[in-house]
Amino acid sequence: MADAGFFKGTSADQDRRFSDKELKLLKTMKFPPEFDKKVDMRKVNLSVIRPWIVKKVVELVGFEDEVVVEYAMGLLEDDSQPTPDPRKMQINLTGFLTSSTPAFMSALWNLLLEAQESPAGVPRTFVEEKKEEMRQARAGDTRAFEERDRRARLDEIRTNEREARGGGREAWRTSPFSTASLSTPAQTSLSLSPQLSFSLSHTP
Repeated sequence: MADAGFFKGTSADQDRRFSDKELKLLKTMKFPPEFDKKVDMRKVNLSVIRPWIVKKVVELVGFEDEVVVEYAMGLLEDDSQPTPDPRKMQINLTGFLTSSTPAFMSALWNLLLEAQESPAGVPRTFVEEKKEEMRQARAGDTRAFEERDRRARLDEIRTNEREARGGGREAWRTSPFSTASLSTPAQTSLSLSPQLSFSLSHTP
């Protein structure tokens, strides 16, 4: 976005404008215990966090709101505050995500805590999800191979059955008992008994 820089932290005037309200809210609101743990954003790979924020915002507001995404990312990317305050982030995002903000921030902060503990700056949850996707993909490939082999075996069985039936018909055609091989009674008597055939031909 062209004016995404607007979301990079807050100015001194904005700080004064919201400081009193924030202080009151910070005293009255309840936050989860994980908010007491700091996150050093310099240890976090934000390129993998952004897609999660986009997806989560879509789930909460029903569409991809670039304003909310850029605002949340701006709070995390503020170089002047490498350890952002999750409580203030929740207060600032409440105007956009309303009652869903606590759940959003709790999930986001847990991911950030995981990410800063990873050498690659990637949350362990993302790594496990990727592993599960790979396992499912391999399982799908295995099922596809098994189905292919099953179909191949069925085709082979059908081919063998057709060949067996075809071979049976050919054997019957060439057998002495087939219709094509049977001759008339006179011809049979002639072929079986030449003497009888000769005597019959001279019978008055």
